[in-house]
Amino acid sequence: MCPIGQATCTVLDIIKAPDTCCRLEVKFDDVTCGYLHIRAWKSEVNGGESGLELSAGSQVTKSPTPDLLSEEDVADGGGGASEPGSEFMSPAKFSFSAPMDNIVVRSYLFPVINSSDEKLKVTEVMGEGRYSFSIPMQLLELFIEEETRALQQYASLEGLRQEWEIGRQEVALVHSEMISQYKENCSGLQAQLEAGVTFKKSTAKGMPELDFVPVNLHIQQMKVGRGEEEKERVVYTCVTAGCPTAYSHKFKQGGLAKLRSTTPLANIGSTNPSTVTKTQRGQALLGQIEVVLGDLQKEVDSIRSAARGRVLTSVHTSTRALAENVHKLKSLCNINLIHDSLRDLAGAVEPEFKLSETNVVALCRRVEEHVVSVEAVVSSLTPSNIERWCELLEKPLVDFLSALTTTTTIFRKAVIFLFLRESYSLLQERVPLGLKSYLHRHDIVFSQAVTVTITSFVFKLLQSFAVPSFLTQLHKVGFLLHWESLLSTHGDEQGMLEDFIVAIADINQLTFKLCLAETLQDFPQVSGSRYKMCVEVPVQKTMFRLLPAPLQNGAEISVSAILFTQGINEQQTIADRFGDSTLQDQINIRSLTELTSYCSRYRECLGNSSTTLVQKSLRSFQLLEQLRIHVHSRKSKKVEILALSQEICRTVDGGRVTSCKSAKDRTAMGVTLEQTQILVKEMKMAPSEYQHCLDTMRSYGTRIRNAEKNIGARQYAFNALQVLTLPIPYRPPENTYKKKQQLQT
Repeated sequence: MCPIGQATCTVLDIIKAPDTCCRLEVKFDDVTCGYLHIRAWKSEVNGGESGLELSAGSQVTKSPTPDLLSEEDVADGGGGASEPGSEFMSPAKFSFSAPMDNIVVRSYLFPVINSSDEKLKVTEVMGEGRYSFSIPMQLLELFIEEETRALQQYASLEGLRQEWEIGRQEVALVHSEMISQYKENCSGLQAQLEAGVTFKKSTAKGMPELDFVPVNLHIQQMKVGRGEEEKERVVYTCVTAGCPTAYSHKFKQGGLAKLRSTTPLANIGSTNPSTVTKTQRGQALLGQIEVVLGDLQKEVDSIRSAARGRVLTSVHTSTRALAENVHKLKSLCNINLIHDSLRDLAGAVEPEFKLSETNVVALCRRVEEHVVSVEAVVSSLTPSNIERWCELLEKPLVDFLSALTTTTTIFRKAVIFLFLRESYSLLQERVPLGLKSYLHRHDIVFSQAVTVTITSFVFKLLQSFAVPSFLTQLHKVGFLLHWESLLSTHGDEQGMLEDFIVAIADINQLTFKLCLAETLQDFPQVSGSRYKMCVEVPVQKTMFRLLPAPLQNGAEISVSAILFTQGINEQQTIADRFGDSTLQDQINIRSLTELTSYCSRYRECLGNSSTTLVQKSLRSFQLLEQLRIHVHSRKSKKVEILALSQEICRTVDGGRVTSCKSAKDRTAMGVTLEQTQILVKEMKMAPSEYQHCLDTMRSYGTRIRNAEKNIGARQYAFNALQVLTLPIPYRPPENTYKKKQQLQT
């Protein structure tokens, strides 16, 4: 490292410069060696007073507008400085503010292959995700509502035998305690926001009051342009965050996947994280039953309304719809889950509270008989008795609703007793954590994963909204989220990985919906439950019109989240030689299957739409074959898996997330490696610049600034021994880490 040159100016020079952008000549020994641009802008500060924020040097300031970068910090990567731009944030595509703040920018020039004059202009940008606290707070409010609803459900179980009544009270106490704890968590997050905290540092990952917030959530982008005139464009966007895990709960008993496989709560092993529990099935079933009940009530109201209006065709239409919905209800309830739950509930109540009927078929038949009565009356309606239509229909409709209420009340109680039995079983066994600790851990992991997923989805949408094929892909194929993990399979990180895979399975139950924005500050809103959650993303009117008709009408966008993992540190070396890497291999094999499935659906829906999409589809399957070879190979530290799965994701327009324990050191190596590979393979950077580009980005780029934001020092938390165990492409340059022994933060 050596000085390039120097330049001086005053603040007045900047303010008086045209467009408040001062261009300074950088000299060394009176020889011009480059130019430095310092830009200023007016912003509203101190309650609306006009102020002036400067953007220069290494200080990071908040972006005053969504489409203006807040730091122009230039580092020379190959012979000069590039002029900063502001195309990272698509201007005003969404009604809410661009979800990135405290932005850091670094710019470089690199030679282009087979050209002595042309330069590749590369700019990195990194900013904090604005959803780090807002989404967890929404989720906590949703969890509180769900716990309150659970208390009400358990209160409806009357007349239980003594042993089950004790269990009901104990389980209800757990839910009451969780409500109190989650309210405290909400207050804690609000206090952090009021104190000006904008992201969760890696040093705070064990703080219980910040459990629900993802660690070190940032967005990394790279903008590339060739030549002096060509407009620069974003070619890379990646969300970086610590792995979704419950740090404060420790890992003595392992992570969620292991806990699920050793407790009665779920018959699920760590190799099959997507298997749903009985409780999840029951929750989904209750939701479906409620929907059908709502439809049945609407049809009854429609029949009454049509009778009052004396419209016989409408009466017949609504009656047919009534019969169809009763058939749906019968199909929902006539399953083994309901049969078993009814039998168990009948054996758990006191004799005086004995159920009127425990046979599902008989209960459904009673409702069907009343539908037949309604149909018989409807068939007897004629113009001659038009004055008595309402009178004739009222009794059979009331009888139908009475039978429906009785039947569905029994079904609800049966499913709620299923929840009680599953929860009390876990509480009674006391293995390995207990009900409260398990549910709390799950909610923490889920909250972190959802926040990262929403951030990735919104940025992918910002970047690709103007591409019609991408919008069609969202509707027909869904959103692909490629999550890369650099965790090892040894020690605590094994437990983190066990949390991680359950988070990925839960994210696959998440859906997105694009809605018309109402205000300029709308943020994504979450609704639903832990088992089925929908996120509404507001879009401006001008952009909303570009959406395919189904998306405008509220069609939900599914999520296909996949996880590829490969440990690269010294802990993985120990696991490969003396431990067990089975979990890592199983995750990658499963993810390969899921990624292949997504690419197949992509080809079926979009593969023949255009030449470009055909090429993308073919390229994805070529890469999948290469990925399959590496996934099933026996070598250690198969980092080719990461590179190939990344490229497949980019080929089919998926979102990208990179994680390690705290998204600071190994993540920095992974992000800079991916960026450099893109520059060589896709942007035609001279291959001779490969290592120089890696070293430059790691030494002066945004990721070492990320390390400084977290631990207060511009150094990666590696020591010399740890560096030697990293695969060569992941090793940091000299002087960016301490050679003496130190622990990672």
